[in-house]
Amino acid sequence: MVGEVLPVVPYRQLVFTIPRNLRRPFLFDRSLYGGFCRVAYSSTRDFLRRQATGTFRRVDRAVPVMIASPQSFGDLIVHNPHLHACVSLGLFRPDGVFLPLEDVDFSGLEVIFRERLFRMMLRHEKVRPETVERMRAWEHSGFAVNFERKIEPYDRKGLEGLLSYMERAPVSLRRLTYRQDDGMVHYQGTRFHPRLGTDHQLLPALDFLALLIPHIALRHEILSRSYGAASTTFRRKAGWIQDPPVRRPPPRAKTTSSVGPAGEGEDDPMPPPSPSDSKPAVSRPPADEPEDPFTRKRRRNWARLIARTWVEDPELCSRCGTRMEVLAAISSPAQDGVIEKILRARGEWDPPWKRSRKVRGPPHSTPASRDRGRDHPPEDWSEAVDPPHPEDHPDPQIEDGWEG
Repeated sequence: MVGEVLPVVPYRQLVFTIPRNLRRPFLFDRSLYGGFCRVAYSSTRDFLRRQATGTFRRVDRAVPVMIASPQSFGDLIVHNPHLHACVSLGLFRPDGVFLPLEDVDFSGLEVIFRERLFRMMLRHEKVRPETVERMRAWEHSGFAVNFERKIEPYDRKGLEGLLSYMERAPVSLRRLTYRQDDGMVHYQGTRFHPRLGTDHQLLPALDFLALLIPHIALRHEILSRSYGAASTTFRRKAGWIQDPPVRRPPPRAKTTSSVGPAGEGEDDPMPPPSPSDSKPAVSRPPADEPEDPFTRKRRRNWARLIARTWVEDPELCSRCGTRMEVLAAISSPAQDGVIEKILRARGEWDPPWKRSRKVRGPPHSTPASRDRGRDHPPEDWSEAVDPPHPEDHPDPQIEDGWEG
């Protein structure tokens, strides 16, 4: 992302959180995280467009850069669905021109995000309409959008650290201890949890595994999503696939007050960081600096990524162990025909679309579940977002089992 996708512009970390009584559906339906990400992106995009209206021209099709990573865990591995996002402080027009919005206040984003998430939950029938109306009357909605952290344009190490934090694992092995004497698992948190009243977890091994299992990603589940100017479609149309603006900033649009009557001089390169800034400025590379051999070698990311993923260096010969010399590079999809010929000659041609697939039946359903409408309460109250009200069931046995 940092080396080939994200342009050199300032970024802001956004953390979207939801109230507790809307978190239970995410525990049993992980597909809701995709809708969560789409709601967060559409809310942020429209909010930034409103902020840019009147300051820049042609903002109706401008989009921000947004990398969204939903997380289902909190500090003590408790179930806490929330979303971390890295958003550019500005918008990009389809031609790649940047509309800077560095002084934007994101405090108004919470209201837009809350209403759109309500509509998404109602559409999936994960919450009842009366529950939504009751939550709208709350003095404190339970929704929050944190936007404290800012990443400067040339702070690429800070940007890489933020993306790594967004995709971190639910458990830190440095804070995990297994006690062999009594079979208990101790997990130390980084802060005090006000609801649990502790800063650590001390559980039997099976209970700890039960606490961890809901946070394991499903097969083919997307853990990080790219929206707006970070999507492949936008980057291809703007010409960023061949020449990504990761070493020099993209052209920046001027405000409407500084644009001439004919629109000349509207695009301008981003100025360098001000030396009078209170924060330590990140050094800016020269604009026309030629690439040295080390930089050219560093841009060959394929070997580094394979070594990081499979813990095996692909440039080492499997027979003698010496480092091989790269004679030619074959890329896909431009040279798929060459790849197929080589694999057929080696007898290793086995594309996934020609493999036999296991036949699956239709999903299990009952007439009662298909006919169950939004106005009828579910038969099993454990699937509902909030517990039943005593007036819904006058049976005293149900009233005694209701925990409020």
